[in-house]
Amino acid sequence: MTVEITGSDLTCEDLHSVAHGSSVALSECARSRMQSNVDSMPEGPSILEEKRHWLVGGFAAEMSPEELCRTFIIGHCAGVGPRLPDALVRATMVARANVLATGTTGCRPVAAEVLLDMLNAEVTPVVPSQGSVGAAGDLAPLAHIARVACGYTERPAGVRDYTPNSKEALALINGVSMTAALGAVAVVRVRRVLDAAIAAAAMTMEAVGAGAGCIDARVLEARNHPGGIEVAHRLRDWLHGSTQVTPDRGANAFSIRATPAVMGTLVEELCCTETILERELNGAGDNPLLIDGEWLEGGNFHGAPIAQAIDAVKVALTQLATVSERRTFRLTYGQLSKGLPSFLVRGTGLNSGFMLTQYTAASLASECKGLAHPASVDTIPTVQHHEDHVSMGPIAARMLLEMVECVADIVGIELLLAAQALDLRSRGIAFDADGNPVHAEPVPLAPKIAYLHRRIRAVIPYWEDDEVLHPCLKQAGALVRTGRILGVERPW
Repeated sequence: MTVEITGSDLTCEDLHSVAHGSSVALSECARSRMQSNVDSMPEGPSILEEKRHWLVGGFAAEMSPEELCRTFIIGHCAGVGPRLPDALVRATMVARANVLATGTTGCRPVAAEVLLDMLNAEVTPVVPSQGSVGAAGDLAPLAHIARVACGYTERPAGVRDYTPNSKEALALINGVSMTAALGAVAVVRVRRVLDAAIAAAAMTMEAVGAGAGCIDARVLEARNHPGGIEVAHRLRDWLHGSTQVTPDRGANAFSIRATPAVMGTLVEELCCTETILERELNGAGDNPLLIDGEWLEGGNFHGAPIAQAIDAVKVALTQLATVSERRTFRLTYGQLSKGLPSFLVRGTGLNSGFMLTQYTAASLASECKGLAHPASVDTIPTVQHHEDHVSMGPIAARMLLEMVECVADIVGIELLLAAQALDLRSRGIAFDADGNPVHAEPVPLAPKIAYLHRRIRAVIPYWEDDEVLHPCLKQAGALVRTGRILGVERPW
């Protein structure tokens, strides 16, 4: 697959595809637009010379244009922390190339093409993950990329010779393209976790014999939240044909009964945030802009719009994490699971069964609560108070990426326990309130719930007795991350 870079229609899914190896090409319309923009450039001192003179006095005037560009870029290579994964660096490069392709930045087509060369040649710079405040651009991480693109290290094979002009040196490291790229990859991952979480909730509802009233279309439509209506619709689809989730069941605990409301919030936040991120990916995130032959100074480098949107997803995703953990708890507690054995195994004595899976889910949910703190509410002035308000957007995006890893495992745990519970139901294994075995008729599974159960059992066996849990938890998390639980396997 080749993704065409036009400057106007890059989606989160496109970016995710490039992050995982798809090739890229600059469209002819973008190339023409960029060249026309450059041709309209007014005469006079370069933008970079003006900015450097403002910062360090007469130092800029003593350098050649080439020396000035080189010094400017390498002087911003100030990142620290763990190396950003290659997929996220690739996502950042294509995001920046697409901004240049808007034809508003005063950059020649070659400035975008050199980034695309690097992607197609699988040249991935080492980019430290920390060091950007998300205003005046993701300066440090983008400078680590620009240093390679401009040949200030050894020129990689397959990448054309390129010497930036002064505006290109600025534009390559300006704007919040790393924040947008990380946010876009996170949104794709969150959507995948949400899909698996809805399936897991449906399996749990089948396992505990939930009341169908909570997913009745009339109930959700009366409240009129689109996200809740969508989640209830998808739950009804998974549970079609169920003999256990019926209208005559009593009211359930909120972790089951309010699932459409809680998960529906994430549906709506994702939709809103994806729209905001795609606007950023295809917008003129640079400064100054060259419009109608005139340099215009603005604040398009500030990450506030996407930082706040990413933080909102973090809060909604934490709600999903905590409601999934509560359903996991109910599945492991015989007095709340309607006759299932505590910890979902029949053994006695020292058997812990699935007790520790709830420990793990609780630990991960607690991590999510810490990560949910909005990074965008903080600001620390930089550059001698000239950049006196910043977004901290890169931190929000990295926190969301860390959080979605936790939630993938939380949802994987619910899938694992729901599958075990359904096995017990289908085998007629039940216990009274005192933990004594009682007779029960085997329960048939709804067709689509049976499909989900088979997907899990293809990689994780039914448990008769205690074993090492870690391999099962790892497999369950992989079912969520890859999308394999739903039958469509894709890179994470």
